[in-house]
This record gives sequence, C-alpha cells and structure tokens, in this order.
Amino acid sequence: MNLGRLDRRRAFTLLELLAVIATIAVLAALLLPVLSRAKAKAQRMSCVGNLRQLIYAWAMYTEENNSYLAESYSTNSLGQVNSNSWVQGNMMVASEATNAALIQEGKLYAFSQNTAIYHCPADQGVTVRGQHLASVRSYSMNCYMGAHDPKLPSPTPFASSPGMFFTKDSDIPQPSGRFVVLDEDESSINDGCFTTDPTAFNWYDLPAISDHRHNYSLTLAFADGHAEVWRYLDPYTFGLVAEKASAGDNGGAVLDGANDLDLRRLASAATLVK
Repeated sequence: MNLGRLDRRRAFTLLELLAVIATIAVLAALLLPVLSRAKAKAQRMSCVGNLRQLIYAWAMYTEENNSYLAESYSTNSLGQVNSNSWVQGNMMVASEATNAALIQEGKLYAFSQNTAIYHCPADQGVTVRGQHLASVRSYSMNCYMGAHDPKLPSPTPFASSPGMFFTKDSDIPQPSGRFVVLDEDESSINDGCFTTDPTAFNWYDLPAISDHRHNYSLTLAFADGHAEVWRYLDPYTFGLVAEKASAGDNGGAVLDGANDLDLRRLASAATLVK
C-alpha cells in the first residue's frame, strides 16, 4: 500500500506536463530559424558549386574551340534556333521547361554531363499559363558572351547605348569582374540568355530575388572561373518581382531601374558600353 502511494507521488502532474510541453515548444521555436538558415546556406553553397562546374565546362569548351565562346542565346530575334548556344530550351514553354534532353543539346553539356548542375536547389519552379512546373534549369548566361550577328536586331533595343559583345575569351576585359552565368528569377527565366541594359537604366531579365532563393542573394560565376554570392543593396530591387508579375509578361517586361545600385553593379559586370 505504501509503495502504491509512493508511485502516485512520483507521477507528473498536469501542470508539470504542460510546463514540459511549453519548454519543448520554446526550444523548437528557437531551433527552427537556425535550421532554416542552415538549410538556406547549404542550398546556396550547392548553387555556387553548380555554377563552378558550369564555368569549368564553359572554359573547356572555349579551349577546345580556338578561344571562341559558346553563345548565350538559344533562339535569335527572328525565332531561329541557334545551334551554337550553351543550352537549349525555354522555361516559359511548358513542353520545354521540364525537358532535360534540351540541356543535353547545349554546347557545354559534353564537358560536364550532369543535367542536375543546371538547377538551383532553391528553385521552386516556374508558372506557365497558370500551370506550376518543376523546371529543369535555373541559370542563364550573360547575353554579351559569345558572338552576336550584327545583322540581327540588338537584344537590348531599349538601351540608350549598345554594349560590347565578346566573341573570344581574349575579348573579355577584366575576366574576374565579368560574369558569365547567374541564378535567374522564376518570374523572368525563359531562354538561356540573361539580358542586361549596359547603361543601367532599365531592368529586363531579373536575377533571383526572393527569400527562398538564398535569402535575397544572388549567385554568379565569372570568366576567370570563380563564383560569388551577392547580397542586394537597393530597397527598390526587392519590389521588382512583384512588378514583373503584375506586368504579366515573363521575360519581356522592361522595368525602370535608373539609379538602382544593384542594376548598376550587374550592368558593370556584364559588359562595357560602346
């Protein structure tokens, strides 16, 4: 009988049980942001690793093709397919957005035969005509990399001054400061060509700008082979994705970016004004 009474005294009371549950809840609330940051950091480093592999493939292609660069655009302004493009496929065409075989048709694939490195682990996919798709590519190439037919319209007709195109690796001034590939935003990505206004007055294509894409930071790989993570500096930049969505024109809306610090930084890393 005495043992029975002793056992009951050692049992948890309802108040003690609630206190334990509350403590666990507080600890979980403290740990979740830490785990979330750790996950974001791991995804960012994986993304940087992907870009490093792509830039190595780009460099190997250049070396084996007499210093000529793989071209950035998969389809020209007349709608013709460019067989010299670094990658094929438009992420705003439903049948192409999920087709990894188009990546294999690009000029860089032979030098790093892994379609997974074309996709950022934080990329949540694209929306095409109301349909959400798990797109196979997250990265695009600087539009000034590779030859551009001067007989065709400029890819940046809205710019007040044209930019320099780099046909061979020897054409690239300061390779350590000239980006080749970057992480493009889901609201903007279409073909494999990332278009930047060299005069930094307008945004056209948008780099990845969102909380889930590396906590509002951008990954880029440069012509000398290194990769970087850039954090955004201008408050205006954070509203660009909403503006792009309201424009209802994926990959084609021109957004005013005059005096935007991030656009100026990106434009100066893309090319030089002629």
